[in-house]
Amino acid sequence: MKILLVLNLLLVATSAKIFQRCELARILKAHGLDGFHGYSLANWLCVAYGESVFDTQAIKHYRNDGIMISTNYGIFQINSRLWCNDDMTEFSKNLCGINCHSLLDDDITDDIQCAKSVVVTQLGMEIWPGWKRKCMGQQVDRLLFRCEI
Repeated sequence: MKILLVLNLLLVATSAKIFQRCELARILKAHGLDGFHGYSLANWLCVAYGESVFDTQAIKHYRNDGIMISTNYGIFQINSRLWCNDDMTEFSKNLCGINCHSLLDDDITDDIQCAKSVVVTQLGMEIWPGWKRKCMGQQVDRLLFRCEI
């Protein structure tokens, strides 16, 4: 019985969220992403959409010959090989100094901090395939339509 109670509390404490577009835009702006490293707020919003469709619990595993080599976590799909530690990826560099599973809750403060590091260290958003496919060279400002920001 105690175990079930603890599990239920953990589930509530680590609740996921799928953000609404304008809600996420306001949060990203409040965390200083509008213009950060030369990227507009719309580009940051587009990265989150392109990578996770604004879902904080998005996870994508990468395998090579059936063997897991890394996993992407959270709204920005932060990779376990370079940026976070999930205790499963061999030789994780953990450049953001965080546990990957902390990127799966509805508090995206750590996701944003790590995403900033990714952009600065990698010299741009090109590291995100979702941004390259859906945002690069596109009219991303439409994502802020009617957001009143």
